Order: sequence, then C-alpha cells, then structure tokens
Amino acid sequence: MKKKEKLVLIVSGAVTAVICLVMNLVLIPSIEKSTEGIRCFDMNFGYSVDDAKRFLALLSPEGLNTYLHVQLPLDFVYPIAYCLFFCFAVYALMKKRSALLAAPIVLAVLDYIENICSIMMLKGINTNDGFIHFASAVTSVKTVLMYFVFAVIIVLFVVRIVKSKKNKAE
Repeated sequence: MKKKEKLVLIVSGAVTAVICLVMNLVLIPSIEKSTEGIRCFDMNFGYSVDDAKRFLALLSPEGLNTYLHVQLPLDFVYPIAYCLFFCFAVYALMKKRSALLAAPIVLAVLDYIENICSIMMLKGINTNDGFIHFASAVTSVKTVLMYFVFAVIIVLFVVRIVKSKKNKAE
C-alpha cells in the first residue's frame, strides 16, 4: 500500500471514529431525551409505522432542531468517511481490487437514502405509511450491509494474520 493510500486509510478511519463517537455519545442521546426511549430512525434495525409516528410526535423542538441541523448534516459527511475507510481497509487487506469494494459504496448510498428519508419525515414532507415502510426497509438493508462489511474486514484481517504467521513459520 502506498503512502497516500495509508494516509487516506488513517485519516478516514480517524474521521469515521470521531463522527461516530460524537453522534452516538452526544447528538443522538440529546435527540432521544424527549422520545420516551424511542430511538432515532437510523439507530434501529427498521421500525414500525407506529414507532416512527410516535417518535415524530414526541420529539421536542430542540431535539428536532438538533436532528435536522446538526446530526443529519454530520451524517452526510459520515458515509464519505467510512466508505473511504472501508474501501481502503479491504484493499489493504486483500492487496488487490475486488468486487467486495462495492459493498461500502452501496452502504454509503443506502445511508444517504436513509438520511433523505429521515429529513422528509422530520420535516413532515412524507409521513404516510408506505413511505415509512420504505424508509424502515432502507434502514434494515443498510444495517445488514454494515454488518456484512464489518464481517468481511474482520475475516480479511484474520486471514492476513494467519498468512503472516504461516509465512514467518516457514
């Protein structure tokens, strides 16, 4: 892996980690204070129409403001950061290009669709049942794909360690 590629891997990984921590430890808890324990849309493995409508009804003006004007703008930067990190991690671990590089890209696209759906629901643009089902399905597929990408990276990392130890033993 070239120096520039390593730098992108490290910087995108650091940016991903910082954004993730800020969103999960600061922003999301502050948004969810008023929702009686109902999680933000993208913090669920899907959600029911009733839960989405109840979340929207309970969300305080401060929570709505934080969600729309702080959380979601940050969540538009987050997919770029983790997509770069995941792509470069897969590339570094495989030492070649692979069709697996498409998974983080699709994941980022799904995250953007999810964010747009969240904005539409939060602004009251579309809160009909069909749209909420669609938004929930996007969130579910995104979540499954995120776990898949994590699993791929973990497996590639383990394979790399095993091969390295095997090569040293020879």
